[in-house]
Amino acid sequence: MIPQRPRLRTLLPALLLVCNGALGWGPEGHKVVVIMARQHLRPETAAHLQELLGSESLEDAASWADQIAHSTRPETGPWHFIDIPLRDSRIDMRRECPQGQCVVAKTEEFLAVLGDPRASYARRQEALKFVLHFVADLHQPLHCEDHNDRGGNAQRVIFEGHPDNLHWVWDTGLVQEMGRDPRTLAAQLDREITPQERAAWQSGSVEDWVMESHRLAAQAAYRRAWVFFPAFLNQSYDERAEGVIRLQLERASVRLAWLLNQRL
Repeated sequence: MIPQRPRLRTLLPALLLVCNGALGWGPEGHKVVVIMARQHLRPETAAHLQELLGSESLEDAASWADQIAHSTRPETGPWHFIDIPLRDSRIDMRRECPQGQCVVAKTEEFLAVLGDPRASYARRQEALKFVLHFVADLHQPLHCEDHNDRGGNAQRVIFEGHPDNLHWVWDTGLVQEMGRDPRTLAAQLDREITPQERAAWQSGSVEDWVMESHRLAAQAAYRRAWVFFPAFLNQSYDERAEGVIRLQLERASVRLAWLLNQRL
């Protein structure tokens, strides 16, 4: 039997106020990514990471960007995603990232700050927190597409017998279904990554990774056969989607560790 989760739909109206809606993986997904990445940091990288974070845990730092987007800095909301039309095959930065307000431009911007030894401690600390978060976000397929439905937020579905929206299901629902303990799930996923996969994933650009996520959204998130709404997400759909999510969490962790080792 699929475990049932508490219903948190009362949060949806507030989330929809921020452009395409939800901001990244839920806390579980972000924790899984940084827990896996931490195992593959060079000792000197880990030391620099601790210097910048101080007493703050890596897991808490990874969720900071969501917290401020919903409270003190709502202007950062658009930094978590890029709305590339689902059927497009390339990014149009002028159209989809006006004035650099998207996850592609902001990830690259904060990576540059993080690797700049002349930048102040405060700027590098903030850049690190954004990088921890955005590298995970850009591996969430529904953060890299739009199907005229606010990145899936307006796509109503039935998930685990209850009404939800497609974006929330991919952000949080399916991750929770895979396992509610981030450390256990992280250990399981990390064991699945082969040396060949790890080597192959340590290449490419932020734009390459975003388009990789975009293609997965088109291939796995939407079903052409959906006629009735809300759409019913059956076991076959869940299994296929969970396979994509596992892969993307693994890729995000490998690439996050690779980027941090380069810049710290």
